[in-house]
Amino acid sequence: MHRYVLGTLVLVSVMTSADVHAQTIKPIKVAKADIAGAIFERKDAVKKDKDRYTSTDVVTFTSADAAYQTGVFKSGPLREEIKGPQGLPQNEFLYFLSGSVKLTSSDGSVMVVNTGEAVTLPRGWTGHFDTQGYTKLYVTYNPDDAKK
Repeated sequence: MHRYVLGTLVLVSVMTSADVHAQTIKPIKVAKADIAGAIFERKDAVKKDKDRYTSTDVVTFTSADAAYQTGVFKSGPLREEIKGPQGLPQNEFLYFLSGSVKLTSSDGSVMVVNTGEAVTLPRGWTGHFDTQGYTKLYVTYNPDDAKK
């Protein structure tokens, strides 16, 4: 009986080990060349050109539950109003690789974020987003997007 139990444990251990190795999770890198602009030439780049506003978005990672996402985004000149009562639908971290943005919160306070700086926009933020153009690395998180 002990041989049967031991044999079963060894078999289960080997099968579990093989399954873990088959599903190794690896880091996702955005190389210097990508950050310099090459990423926007990828086939999965989503390009938009609407009403004189141009943008290109490349998602680099989406979590299995779809609540967390990273990517690189390039924008042309834009003035966008984020209105209430919900405001911004997700938490967003932005690191500016080029350009800048002027953020005017609904209370009238103003913040300018330039190249080499970062900002976090909390979910629910309302105000104006003004830019002459920028390129950013971004991270978004929205718990409502989580697949259950």
